[in-house]
Amino acid sequence: MKIKLDRNEVLNLEYSLKKEYLLSNGMGSYASSTIIDCHTRKYHGLLVTPILQFGKMYNLLSKLETAVEIEGRDFRLNTNKHPGVFAPTGHQYIDSFELDSMPVTTYRIGDITISKTILMSQGRESVFVKYEVLSATVPLLFKVSPLLAYREIHALSAENMNIRPRAFSEKNGFKIDPYEGLPPLFVETSGKSTFFPSPVWWNSIEYLKERNRGYDYQEDLFCPGLFEIKAKKGDTIIIRATTHKTRETVAKEWTEAERAQALITKSFAKESEPIRTLKQSSKNYTIVYSKKKAVRAGYHWYRALGRDTLMSLPGLFNGRDDKETALDILTRYAKYERNGLLPDILDTLGENHVYNNADVSLLFILAVQRWSDIANDKKALDKNFSTLILKIISDILDGKAENIRVESNGIIYTGSPFTALTWMNGYSYGRPATPRNGAAVEINALWYNALRFALEAFQDKMEPAELDSIQNVADRLEKNFMGCFWSNYLNCLCDVVREDGTQDLSIRPNQLFAIALPYSPVPDSAITPIITVVRKHLVTPYGFRTLSPSDRDYKPIYAGGVDERDAAAHQGMVYPWFIGIYMDALLKVFPPSVVSKEIKETFSSLWDDHLSRYGLNQISEMFSPNPPYIAKGCMGHALNLAEITRVLETLQKS
Repeated sequence: MKIKLDRNEVLNLEYSLKKEYLLSNGMGSYASSTIIDCHTRKYHGLLVTPILQFGKMYNLLSKLETAVEIEGRDFRLNTNKHPGVFAPTGHQYIDSFELDSMPVTTYRIGDITISKTILMSQGRESVFVKYEVLSATVPLLFKVSPLLAYREIHALSAENMNIRPRAFSEKNGFKIDPYEGLPPLFVETSGKSTFFPSPVWWNSIEYLKERNRGYDYQEDLFCPGLFEIKAKKGDTIIIRATTHKTRETVAKEWTEAERAQALITKSFAKESEPIRTLKQSSKNYTIVYSKKKAVRAGYHWYRALGRDTLMSLPGLFNGRDDKETALDILTRYAKYERNGLLPDILDTLGENHVYNNADVSLLFILAVQRWSDIANDKKALDKNFSTLILKIISDILDGKAENIRVESNGIIYTGSPFTALTWMNGYSYGRPATPRNGAAVEINALWYNALRFALEAFQDKMEPAELDSIQNVADRLEKNFMGCFWSNYLNCLCDVVREDGTQDLSIRPNQLFAIALPYSPVPDSAITPIITVVRKHLVTPYGFRTLSPSDRDYKPIYAGGVDERDAAAHQGMVYPWFIGIYMDALLKVFPPSVVSKEIKETFSSLWDDHLSRYGLNQISEMFSPNPPYIAKGCMGHALNLAEITRVLETLQKS
């Protein structure tokens, strides 16, 4: 979706500082900032890349500070926030901003017009900034100062004596190797330029988003020197920053990167909007670390998360008819199984996986099930997944899976008051922010679905005793599910049943799993009442509240420090990905045309308006639950993007 903003929109800092662009190279690296090139997050940078030996992401090149000298006077094109002031204020020269596949900014200084385009090279740790002089009646002199952060993305850099400040000369550029153990940075220009080594620290740059989130927000950036490049009307200047030495010229690699980006854009050209934009944006979330494919859960700080990866696969790949990538991710993920559990945090840069969950292995079975529906390949299903899925079920039944036990009635109980093992897994002040220990409704729905799918798909792989055991547990769970979870008071399902048998009567969207999954333990007669309650309490134009506003624990404000925000994250905040689960539930009882009408009339703001409001052509992680439904959390979220894509494609085909 092509986004174009005019000068009046850009000049309004309250408006423009909320809008962020995102580029990626398909290998985990990214470039991102606001549309006026004023960083508001410590995660913003021109070259942010994974460093395998440290198992972390590093912000190497923060930005290029650019001034244009015209008849002896400097016009600075960037904007930075310092204590009490914005300086410089280069956004005042922006005439327009456009984004389709790449961000393009047009600057106007009197009768001089300059455009700036940013591009990442696919499969390489390279980023480009291209300046084109569209109109000029006098000679220009570009002065470009690279600003280096060279720190882990969650940290901030400060002026220090440990940096190695020397810049080594390269043709039309320089190489710098500022810290031992980190890769060097090569910065070069496409044409003749002069680099003047003049190391200096730029102090006290502030990041407003970090201040608002309760984190440290001031940083010092290191500038190794200054480029000077002469230009006139019609000239093009390309600056490349990369971590690898290459003989390929800057102009040639730019051309290759531009061609690769055009192919990505072309591959989705036949799609209608907004599906085209959503699919094109989804490429940012498919990454390759050490030749291993993974799904990045969100930008800017999320890594590969188990739940998000597994739930995203249908929307990210099945709709693109890319069953091979989905299979590759599933088979690799399967290798990390341990006593019936799979990691909720997958360490793609090392082996420090985290298994603090009770549902990821069940979501894995659901992902395999959905992949199988598309692939229709029984041989591949058996070969890759039969042994593992039966082992997961066996380990859960045998009590080998940590923090999980199956009662005689087939119901799964998980955790303790001190653990957060479901997707509502935040901690606040050292304790679970949303305690859901006991029998959680969606975990039991996933458990039932897993049992029935195993019986359908792998019955021929089971020993008679194993078959009888799984069949008996599934039957007992189906028989007891409604008695355990149904609330006559609410006329819907409760969220959790505690160890003492009492029901947590919080109205939450988790109960949608119980009526939406391929195999459901809920009778058809109860589906419509559940949908009615969910509509009344939880539906918003941007997704589903995580708690009813009528609940005394409802928190409509997501603000403050980490503990305050985590305390509110699942106590009312709105999550768009539930729209996919909701659609699946609706299709169980209503004709596709009716479902399509409801989904589009209720949630269209999410793709008609939101894509141009915050993370451009992205879907934010969550929203505040009351009007005006302000975007919160990370600016781009893989699961939200994937599920909205799946919803729109499903309804388009129905």
